[in-house]
Amino acid sequence: MDLLAKLRGRSGDEVDDVPTAVMTPIVAAMLADGRVDEAEVLHVETICATSPLFERNSSVQNERLILHVTRMVENRGPESMCRKAAAVLSPALRETAFVYALRVIFSDGYVGDLERDVVGNLTDWLEIPEERAAVMIDVASVMQNGVDA
Repeated sequence: MDLLAKLRGRSGDEVDDVPTAVMTPIVAAMLADGRVDEAEVLHVETICATSPLFERNSSVQNERLILHVTRMVENRGPESMCRKAAAVLSPALRETAFVYALRVIFSDGYVGDLERDVVGNLTDWLEIPEERAAVMIDVASVMQNGVDA
């Protein structure tokens, strides 16, 4: 029994609004390789600053949202939380969250095995068809081209 959940009136792992649901796969991607790089944090902050999904939030509210979702993903695991997020989101917003997660994964210039696994899992957890995910992955990777491409 979780006595602290009763004190707060909720379990603390609820995904019950669109911003939290979209942030969940983003954070899962950021945490995928077991470390958080500065480039990943900057990408998440940029997403918050530029996405209409987070425009009503102040920067402090977005920081709290990121911290809250980070704790949920660490405590309950990325699969559980991403599946909860998918239940809240429309198919279009699941795709939006997936693309944002891809941007975070690509942000540090290196995609390791753990991150590759998370990308594959996110398509399942967010119920994104494989062919559609492949298009999004191609576009996200093209966005990472440098001046020597």
